[in-house]
Amino acid sequence: RRGAGGANLAGDGRSGMTGGPGGQVGGGVGGGRMIRRPSGSRPMSTGTLLPLSTTGTIPASQAMRLAVETGEILLKMNMGRVSTKSTPTDLVTDADRAAEHHIFSALQVERPNDSVLAEEGSGQKGDSGIQWVVDPLDGTVNYVYAYPHWCVSIGIEGAVRLGVIHDPNRNETFSDPDLLTPSTKTDLSDSLIATGFAYAAETRARQAAIAAELLPQVRDIRRAGSCALDLAWVAMGRLDGFYEEAVERWDTSAGIALVQAAGGCARQHGPLTVAAGNEELLEKLEEKVLRR
Repeated sequence: RRGAGGANLAGDGRSGMTGGPGGQVGGGVGGGRMIRRPSGSRPMSTGTLLPLSTTGTIPASQAMRLAVETGEILLKMNMGRVSTKSTPTDLVTDADRAAEHHIFSALQVERPNDSVLAEEGSGQKGDSGIQWVVDPLDGTVNYVYAYPHWCVSIGIEGAVRLGVIHDPNRNETFSDPDLLTPSTKTDLSDSLIATGFAYAAETRARQAAIAAELLPQVRDIRRAGSCALDLAWVAMGRLDGFYEEAVERWDTSAGIALVQAAGGCARQHGPLTVAAGNEELLEKLEEKVLRR
């Protein structure tokens, strides 16, 4: 099986993009509004195992379980207090903090020797050579507006490299690269490209100029508001390519692992992340978005 950085993945082969029982109704987001999941999804997988030569084994199923549990928490709770971080457009809610607390508390018990880096400040230093990079709620603004496009993202770096991204609204979990097939399109004119915008106004103005120049040269551009989900969708071919500036490690860790393990391509140029289904399209996209 393929693995990022040449690692071999072993497991049950069912966990690339999986879904739980269809037709379930999640609890309220943003004042109790309900979100219905699509029907016809497949049973949840038990995950995969990635063998380690020096530190034993770490189950991807452990990351999957935490991601799915956290998604259920987010579906059922109200967002609570909403405050800002770096700018007035950079939101954080009680739901973000509760989701992170659930993951971090579990890792403190189950993985006490691993390091943890999480968006809302939870962290621990370990000596296992493994680091969990966690975005408990990627797409907070969407969550606040009950716009059903957000996810839980868990990347694992260091002695192992893997990613798990769970989309509670569609009940899709992305984890097994053998079940993910990136796009084979090589022409920008035929490609659906996703992007995102930073929180700072001056950065947004520059990004808008790049997007305006790119738009006539591609099939279309999507800006959905979740970097992690955009990368997962590149890994499985729902998007042909992606680029975004001013993202953090917790935004990209799991998604880059999935894209690369599935056979796609992703590169980081300082604060800019670019991904595509194949090297040829990646290089063409880089030519357009790296010029400024």
